[in-house]
Amino acid sequence: MQKVLYSPFSFLLIFLFSAAIPKAPIEGPVFVLNQQMPNYTFTDQFGESHTMDAQTEHLIVALDKEAAHAVNDFLAKQDPSYLAEHHMHLIVDVSAAPGIIQKMFILPGLKDFEYPVLIFRDEAEAAPFRMEVNPEKLLSVSLKNRKITALKEYEATEAGVESMMKSMN
Repeated sequence: MQKVLYSPFSFLLIFLFSAAIPKAPIEGPVFVLNQQMPNYTFTDQFGESHTMDAQTEHLIVALDKEAAHAVNDFLAKQDPSYLAEHHMHLIVDVSAAPGIIQKMFILPGLKDFEYPVLIFRDEAEAAPFRMEVNPEKLLSVSLKNRKITALKEYEATEAGVESMMKSMN
């Protein structure tokens, strides 16, 4: 029997090629009342992976810059563990920005936040999550065991965010 030796270089190549494999496409729309959230893994601003689990009770979805800024302004005044303590995730879509703008400005700016911000960087990946959602509004998604139990839109303003947060607590 012949022994096969793997060099550290071969493991690096396997890692790099597996990272380049795209995620399986999700059919949209995603945010549909009484439907299960797809088994999707999001990446935050620090490169960490997050998958919706049974403990996730709420999603805050901000699909444009103004909506994301409104939520981040609210969260900046809260304890960094606010989202985790309330079983929430914040999802933002930066896919409309050119890649160089994302890398030079948006992602470094998001790293200033101590809480995880789940990010869509690719338009194709974001598309099913954008279907039937008004991008100018904030979307509150309530979940129970990953099943969508409520959907509600809020204005992308300070008052809209405060109203949304009160309804989620």
